[in-house]
Amino acid sequence: MEDPLKPKPVPLAAETVLWFEFLLDPHKITQHLQSKHPEPSAVELIMQFISMTPETVVPSTVVTPGSDLQNLPNSGMGANVTTSTTSASLSVPPTTQLQQRQPELGLQLTRKQLALKILELKVATWLRWDLDLLEKNLPVIMQLGLLRDLCIISYGRAVSIPLPSDFDMKISKTGNECAARFALTIYHRMQLRLQLIKDSTLKTQRPLIYQAVDQLQQFLDTPTQPSIEYLEYLCATATTRTFHVFHYDSFVTLQCDNLSSSQNYDLMHLISPQELRAQLHYELAHYYLYTKQYVLARENAAASSSNYQSLPAGVTHNFCHIRPIELEGLLQACGISAQPQTLLERFHISLLNSYADIVPILQLDNIAREIPLVSRRNVELDIEGTISTGLLKEPRQLLLQVAALNVVRSIFEWGNIFSSVEYFEKYRDLDYMTPIMDAMQNALPQCRPKERTAFKHFLIDCVLSQQLQQQQQLEQSRQLLQTLSGMCLFTAQELQDLEGQLQQTALPVLNNSLATLNDWICNSKMTLVDVASLERQLISCSSANTVRILLVKLCSKAPGKPLWAINPSWDVPQPLKSLIMAMPVSFLQDFSYVLLGKARELAMRGNYIDAVSMLSVLKSETKRQELGGNAQLMSKLITWEILHIQITQSLEEWHQKPLDLQALGTRCKQCLAALQAGDSMVPRLDIQENCAIMLLNLTDFPALLYLDKRTPQLELPFAFAATFIEMEKLKGPKKVCRDAWELIVSMFLNVPKRASATGTGNAAISSLLAFLQRLRHQSVFGLAISMLGKMHNILKDDPNHDLICEYMQLWPTSVNNPNSYSLRSVCETLQWLLSEALSYYPQTISWLKMKGDLELASGNNESAMRCYVNALVTGTDYCTMPLQRNVADDYVIRKMIRCAANLGCHMQATVLCQFLDEIDYSIVFKNLSEKSSNFTDAMDAYYSCIWDTTLLEFIVNLHAKRGEHSRKLEAISMMGTLELNANNNEEIKRESAMVRKSRFLRALAKQYLL
Repeated sequence: MEDPLKPKPVPLAAETVLWFEFLLDPHKITQHLQSKHPEPSAVELIMQFISMTPETVVPSTVVTPGSDLQNLPNSGMGANVTTSTTSASLSVPPTTQLQQRQPELGLQLTRKQLALKILELKVATWLRWDLDLLEKNLPVIMQLGLLRDLCIISYGRAVSIPLPSDFDMKISKTGNECAARFALTIYHRMQLRLQLIKDSTLKTQRPLIYQAVDQLQQFLDTPTQPSIEYLEYLCATATTRTFHVFHYDSFVTLQCDNLSSSQNYDLMHLISPQELRAQLHYELAHYYLYTKQYVLARENAAASSSNYQSLPAGVTHNFCHIRPIELEGLLQACGISAQPQTLLERFHISLLNSYADIVPILQLDNIAREIPLVSRRNVELDIEGTISTGLLKEPRQLLLQVAALNVVRSIFEWGNIFSSVEYFEKYRDLDYMTPIMDAMQNALPQCRPKERTAFKHFLIDCVLSQQLQQQQQLEQSRQLLQTLSGMCLFTAQELQDLEGQLQQTALPVLNNSLATLNDWICNSKMTLVDVASLERQLISCSSANTVRILLVKLCSKAPGKPLWAINPSWDVPQPLKSLIMAMPVSFLQDFSYVLLGKARELAMRGNYIDAVSMLSVLKSETKRQELGGNAQLMSKLITWEILHIQITQSLEEWHQKPLDLQALGTRCKQCLAALQAGDSMVPRLDIQENCAIMLLNLTDFPALLYLDKRTPQLELPFAFAATFIEMEKLKGPKKVCRDAWELIVSMFLNVPKRASATGTGNAAISSLLAFLQRLRHQSVFGLAISMLGKMHNILKDDPNHDLICEYMQLWPTSVNNPNSYSLRSVCETLQWLLSEALSYYPQTISWLKMKGDLELASGNNESAMRCYVNALVTGTDYCTMPLQRNVADDYVIRKMIRCAANLGCHMQATVLCQFLDEIDYSIVFKNLSEKSSNFTDAMDAYYSCIWDTTLLEFIVNLHAKRGEHSRKLEAISMMGTLELNANNNEEIKRESAMVRKSRFLRALAKQYLL
């Protein structure tokens, strides 16, 4: 019985013709080419004929009367079926070899060679030697093979490609002068044309053999000047010397009963000089344009256009294959096109000429709407920028006109409401409605009813949607309403209705909304109200200049309390507070205190730029003489405060890198250097800790070794830096210094309940969390995670729930008296640290798997499964790459199987068993026997993810026992797929498994990650 799954050969179509049939019946080629959709096509035939031409020439294989094609070496029908394309294209014996073998000049080809060459040239003639078509569809190697065969037949002797510089123009008795001129013209045309695609040609031909690549390189490196001179000579002598092209019947196919191999050159077409010059000038113009000889390109393009225009219309051209659209593109590229410029072209020319005539162009585009609105908006912004920088000496009226024209154009773009809002806000101090009305009146006559309706809606919004309660804007709306009455856009009833709505809008409206900031700015005769208003503005402002102005106004009101005490939230660090309080009561004291307090308040709210700006202004104030000897000290303290804020900003915006981190690290080292210099004034501890942690994140570890590790705030940065330096020295998985380990372990000691009730028990963990919150570098995160993971493994003491991560081999394997440590605190801290680290580096696979292990150890099976799936999806680049063993080894897969079984997803656990190196069928059969308790684990939904046939056979047997006939048939259909055939090779099996693995991972990702 025939196997129904065995793939069957695809039968050829009835109209398909094999290439060798044309050798047996040469007349069949014409019938084939005349069919509507020949299969193979003409270009495919050329490729077949070239690739199947035997190229080995032996003296005994030349065509002689009475020779038998079947008895010639290398001339049988199957002798060279596997001949490569490259060898069939260029490997022609040089002429000197042939002359050594045969003294007389003649054609040295076997009958099969000659027959195939005539057939390929005949098909190329059917295509009228359209080099554009051949270049697009024929590989370059075969183009050169076709060119070589054309030269061989035309000259009647062997010719090598490229032609040597001393090429002998002599033609044998089987050749023809007109044919030789045509072949030489095609040769020089291709010489120029291939220069335009030279780089891409060499890249695409790399898989070929080196000999073919060298010959192609030799052809492309041939000097082009002789080709240019020859084509220009043809153009100059076109009227005095005739030029013929091949006719389809010029090539006479070989017959089995006729041994003659001569071609019918008398049937060649005579073409007009205009047709010859049009094509040659066209290709010369392309070459000159490519080589940036623009004057010569322009001259040849104009000559090609004039000759092409003189050709009679509606006549088939045998040599000229110029397409009018491409000719027009060439003329436009040379800048001599007679076609009128489009608005988009005029628009770009205006940009090059400093926006000359930009307003009339945009006015016309409001009617034609040819220029993209995005380009128009970009021009508006460019004009605004050049005017503001002084590069464009134009009045601002030009910008207003361009912006107004863009607003009118945006009315036609439905849903675009932002440009008009920005226009009214930006130009509200100018007469902004006049240019809009002018632009509308210019475009209105050519608008359709739907567009006129859009204009009406826009104008109604302009009348009613502004802040009409102000008298000035109310007057502008009334003037606009009068202007609308002169347009034919609104009816009298609509204008009357607008007038009534305008009057109603002008009435005051009472509401219960909260007062805005401007409502508090009043000029009351009551001093207390004025002072309260100024104080409120001082508290809410964020500019140093505004603070200065408000303080001056408040000083003139003679307040009853110091100005720095207005807001109790203004807190100043202690060293600076002591210096400021030691100042005499003055404006500088209030100004310094307020700026310091507001800068700290802004920094706590995340407004780091304004905070640094205020401190920079205060630093410039320290140069005043009122400070005396404290000026330098205060400047240094303010510099440290600025550094403190910038470090906080860089930690908050780590991945954005808004600051120069290298320069920031240098300033941190300069700040910490004050600790060793023995200065009387040192940075406060918060700044010291921030600088040390910043250097740790910048991996500048040697700078931290000089710190005083006895300072509690600097113990952890010092210990981490020493650990990394010792790791670099050892360069291997050896134990390193225990300072960091002992320091971290001591923080998780159990504290008696009485001590913890006072809050002292959590002080060490709080300080650790404060340190870990400021870690940013991936290696530092990894070191901290490995220490906490190792501590968890020691305290948990359960091999089934061990955590695995980088750097774990560095730490001790035991601790003294493990019962005295808090495993719960370790788990919570590690859980938080992993979440924090993954928020900065979400694609770290080892951390994702470790977090899954930790969740599984805590009993959170679904969270653990989510972490594992995330790790697998990340490791496969979102299911686009094969799953590697370093991403999902047996350790991780078994934990995923355990999670799936605990969640009641037994079919998922079954499919996961296939991911193991060796499938554990005991786990498979146990899971399949369990009844699924999760609605997301439908058994038959995962059959398309199974590639193990043993597993499918068990499923079929299981369904048969349960009487589930439809499911059994579905499983059987999966087993019958071709890619699961047991006789497939290993590559097909791996590909099938990879596809099903990716499909299963996508299903898990949809369930656990979305």
